[in-house]
Amino acid sequence: MKTGIFGGAFNPVHNGHLHLVKNYVDLLGLDRVLLIPTSVPPHKTADGLIAGEHRINMLRLATEGDDRFEVSDIEFRRGGNSYTYDTLCALREMYPDDSFYLIVGSDQYLTFDKWYRAADIADMVSICAAAREKDKYEQMLEFKAKNDFLNSSVITQLKVVEVSSTAVRNAVKNGESIADMVPPAVEKYIRDNRLYV
Repeated sequence: MKTGIFGGAFNPVHNGHLHLVKNYVDLLGLDRVLLIPTSVPPHKTADGLIAGEHRINMLRLATEGDDRFEVSDIEFRRGGNSYTYDTLCALREMYPDDSFYLIVGSDQYLTFDKWYRAADIADMVSICAAAREKDKYEQMLEFKAKNDFLNSSVITQLKVVEVSSTAVRNAVKNGESIADMVPPAVEKYIRDNRLYV
C-alpha cells in the first residue's frame, strides 16, 4: 500500500493543507494519507497551540466522507516532542508492507537538513515537497542538489491556496470571516467551541 504522511500542528487545519495533500494523492497515486497532528512541535514554539483533541476533531471534520484520509493520534499517544523519525519508526512497525511518502511544504523542505535524524528519515520514506512560486521551486532544486541524502525526493510545483493557520487565527480574533479559509464544518467547530478568540 502507498501511504502518504502529512504532519503538522494543524492549528487549525485549513484549505491550503487540504489542497496540498489532495494534489499529492492524485500525483503519486496514494492509497491513503495519514494526517498526524503534532503533540509538541520540536521546531517551533507551542504558544497558542490549542488542545490536541480540538485539532484532531477539526481534521476529522475536514476529511469526513473521504476514505483516503485517516487522522492519527500516534504522536499524542507517544507523548513528548513529536519527532518525525520516531513517528516513522512506529508506523513502519505498524504497517511493515507499506511504502511511505512524507509530504512537506517548501519551508519545511528547505530546513530539512536541520531535522532530527534527517538522513535516516530520507532512507525510510520518499520525501515529497511542493513549491508555491517558481523561484522557490528553483531554490528547492538547489537545496536538493547540495544534500545528497535528498536525491530521491520528489519536488513539484503546485498552485498553492494562499492561506495559513496564523491568518485563520488572526481573522477569528478580529471577528472576520474565515469562510474562504477553512471547510464549513471546521468553521462551525471553531465558532461553536469559541476557539482562537
